[in-house]
Formats: sequence, C-alpha cells, structure tokens
Amino acid sequence: MTEQKHTILVVDDEQDNRDLLEQILGDKYKLLMAADGEEGLRIARTTIPDLILLDITMPKLDGIAVCESLRSHEGTREIPVIMLTAVSDIDCRIKSFTLGADDFVPKPFRPKELIARVESKLRRVEERKGKAELLTVGNLTVDLKKMEATINGQALHLSVLEFNLLRCLVQNKDRVMSRERILEAVWRDAAVSDRTVDTHIVSLRKKLEGFDHTLATIYGAGYVLKKE
Repeated sequence: MTEQKHTILVVDDEQDNRDLLEQILGDKYKLLMAADGEEGLRIARTTIPDLILLDITMPKLDGIAVCESLRSHEGTREIPVIMLTAVSDIDCRIKSFTLGADDFVPKPFRPKELIARVESKLRRVEERKGKAELLTVGNLTVDLKKMEATINGQALHLSVLEFNLLRCLVQNKDRVMSRERILEAVWRDAAVSDRTVDTHIVSLRKKLEGFDHTLATIYGAGYVLKKE
C-alpha cells in the first residue's frame, strides 16, 4: 500500500490562489478546497483535515471568524491553521494569533517558504501523536505503552488487532475513516479485504459496552468515533 498523504484544507475565495496552491502542494498532499468561510468550516468539521490554509478576506464568513469557530469546536480545536492573506495590518495579525492561528504567511508568498512552514506544522502534529502514551476519550482510556484500554477503569479484553483498530479510531476522533485508510493504518501491508475491517468493527463494538461515545457507520464513506 502507498504511504497515506496528509490532508490539507485550503479556504480561499480566489480561484487563482486555489489553483496555485494545488500546483505547489498537490503532488505531496491531499487537498480539499473551499471558496468561502462557511464552506471551509463545514468541510473542516466533517473531514477533520491535518492542516488548514486559511485566507482572511472572504465572503459569508471571514478567516478570523472561521479560526475562532475552529478553536471553539472540540473536533477541530487542535488542527494547525496557517493564515494566508494579503492583509498587512499588524492588528489583524495579532487578532489572528490571539484567536488561535499557528502561523501567518503574507501574499504573495514564496513557494519554498510555504512548503517549509507546512512541513513544520505537520511534523509537529506527528510528533505530538507519537509522544502521547495515554489517550482519553470520554470514559475510555487507551494506554499505548501497555497496549491496554479501559472504560470507567474496567479493562477491555481486546486482541492486538482490536486494540490497534481502537487506537486508530481514537487518534482520529470525529474524523470519518474510510476502510482503505483503516487498512493502511492497522493492517499495513497485509493482504486483507475491506470486509476484514467490517468484521473487526462489529467485534470491537461489542466490547465497547458502556462507552459514552459511539462508533458510527457512515454509509459509503467508512466509520467515525464521535460523541453520542
């Protein structure tokens, strides 16, 4: 299986800018495009991308309002946000950082600089995931070091595959995971079918009795772990 690409959401009302970012980043990353703030917010909440490139001056909902909304929503709070804008007002930059933006790149930008900043943010995301040994979602705790999971302190009796599947879903909470993506994350290069994922999901659901989140099926798309 090929290495999975990080997903980047580009929110910019100018088609030329979206096309340029596609040229610069499209070969290495999976890009999602939004032409205004409302659409960008909707896509961010439904897909949970790894990074967001966000313009400030846009119709319907400007970038500052989008950033504020992202930071107030549990599912999108931790997504790195890089503001891309022609606005040079220092007060605008300060407000962007105050509301939770991670970086600010003025237009026009140098492609190599943008790539470096994107890679830096994504590298930190991966480092943060790697360092987390205890994952907590509601009343579920997953101990990555001990390979143990508990609900309200009661141990779950999981196989290694079930544990790795649960870990994958917890680490991607609120993100719809396709069967292909789950196969890549859990089974790696093993020659198994999509039905293998379905079978293990059914088994895992039975063992998550008492969990205050739900492992939902999104028909035609995959699975998502979310609050009931």
